Amino acid sequence: MKLSRIAAALAAGILAAGTAGAVAPERTDVVIVGAGGAGMSAAIEAREAGAKVVLLEKLPFAGGSTLLASTAFNAGGSAIQMKMPKPYTADDYYKKLLKGAKGKELENVRQLADLSGPTADWLVSLGADLGRVINGSQHTRKAGGAFGAMLAPVLLKRVEELRTDLRTSSPATGLVIENGRVSGVRVKGPKGEYEIRAKAVVLAAGGFASNPELVARFSPQWKGFPSTASVGDTGDGILMAEKAGAALSQLDLTGPQTVAYDTGHGAVSLTAVRYNGAILVNSDGRRFTNELGNTAVLGKAIASQKTGHAWLVFDQASVDHAKVMEGYRKNGYFVSAEDPAGLARKLGLPEAALSETIRRWHAVFDSKQDTEFGRKDSIFSRIDRAPYYGAKVSPASQITFGGVMRDLKARAVRPDGTPVPGLYVAGETASQYGQGLTIAVCLGRLAGRNAALEALGTK
Repeated sequence: MKLSRIAAALAAGILAAGTAGAVAPERTDVVIVGAGGAGMSAAIEAREAGAKVVLLEKLPFAGGSTLLASTAFNAGGSAIQMKMPKPYTADDYYKKLLKGAKGKELENVRQLADLSGPTADWLVSLGADLGRVINGSQHTRKAGGAFGAMLAPVLLKRVEELRTDLRTSSPATGLVIENGRVSGVRVKGPKGEYEIRAKAVVLAAGGFASNPELVARFSPQWKGFPSTASVGDTGDGILMAEKAGAALSQLDLTGPQTVAYDTGHGAVSLTAVRYNGAILVNSDGRRFTNELGNTAVLGKAIASQKTGHAWLVFDQASVDHAKVMEGYRKNGYFVSAEDPAGLARKLGLPEAALSETIRRWHAVFDSKQDTEFGRKDSIFSRIDRAPYYGAKVSPASQITFGGVMRDLKARAVRPDGTPVPGLYVAGETASQYGQGLTIAVCLGRLAGRNAALEALGTK
């Protein structure tokens, strides 16, 4: 995987911090598998509860897909949101989640909505920049820039402050099960294989978006598309839990990256562009969908176009609206022209049709009414300020909502609903509809706290 220079620099710093002088204990209170947003959040909560923790990461650096996230932390009821002219509550966020949850495991969806606001406040207390809210639920950086590049180091800093035993380049290869109870993990570290025994195990190893075989097995609608998730998102935790007797659920429910740009050496998300005023057009130069609609529906709409692609179209006002987009421009992720006709020529689209589409968008912007496709959010740009920009995009595997069934304590459960003793799940390893960062941090905290309480005998 090739990261941006910012992410690569972060990765280098995280690598150095994670490998300095770690000595593997044979026993601990809690073992956490995966040091992305979910795993680091779990480690923080478990350490603050007083538990001894070993945090394992198979890659040479912490961060996971959280490090790559470009846009926002979704929530309802945060202190920032409740101070807005029109407060946005946990109930508002729950109603938003219901639109994509397909009516399943709604008690978990409700819990996620209720946890989201306090979790946003918690992140702010750690020093995270969530100071700008757009579209009601989306906390973005007041300072601009990619969200994950800010959030991962904030979580890592607290992990380090708590003297957590973080071990990178140390994949868990399986669970240790004794008398029907998960009692540890097997690890392949830089110096060989060993076991860590623990009173509770948290699987926070991400989803399966970067495992083509599991994508084909579980969510074949995205078979053959690239992935914008971490290369570590290969479903390891899900498969380990399945072997331990845990039930799997909703594996076809995904949150694809709807607007991925192929750099020639990997795909990158241009969701920040979509959120900041862009429209989507097809090969005929026409809009064909609500650009801010449900991601699975939107991804399918793009994949269903005759080319299997679409084009993001926007202007300088959109670039000015978000700092991260200026970085995309410098990286050459989109082309530019001084007028719509020139942009159409560069994108290989019909000049007259694209120009007419942009003129029709002017009416949407002026009235804030999209009578054709029902878009209500991110109508930030009239698309009338040169330069004009465009990028060819396609869907990509990014978030997998399906995974290990859990209860309200984040315990992995069997098909009959009883907990798998000693096993907790968080982030994309768990079956949970929502948005990626929200799932990661909220469930990470929940699993880490409850695993620590069990390990310390105070549950």
